[in-house]
Amino acid sequence: MKLTSGQFGEIEFEESAVLHIGEGVIGFEHLKRFLFIENDSVFNWLLSVDEPEIIFPLFPIRFLYSDYPEIEGHEPFGIVRLHKNPEQITVNLKAPLYFMMDAKKGFQKILDNDTYKIDYNLFVKEN
Repeated sequence: MKLTSGQFGEIEFEESAVLHIGEGVIGFEHLKRFLFIENDSVFNWLLSVDEPEIIFPLFPIRFLYSDYPEIEGHEPFGIVRLHKNPEQITVNLKAPLYFMMDAKKGFQKILDNDTYKIDYNLFVKEN
């Protein structure tokens, strides 16, 4: 299979590489099939197979919190809000995406816990 993305160009992939998010991502519930793209940076990307112009930057939450709420067999990722000013780049820790990579399945969960913010700043300016 092939798809073309403005950010990644032409991508060739097998159907077995498609990650299924049963309920979709909040605000994009109609999209359920994605490619998980890893690269050399700390960010990963979640690219919609059905609408390749929809791409979510992701951050592995375990880099921030080793004790983040676990769901057996799943890894939590936060959706990142990018900004040209690094101090304004945030990650959503309140509604993580949990992925079981081997099974190519995932889901989004809203945590009922005030500890984790929707707009956690990834970078802070040192004084």
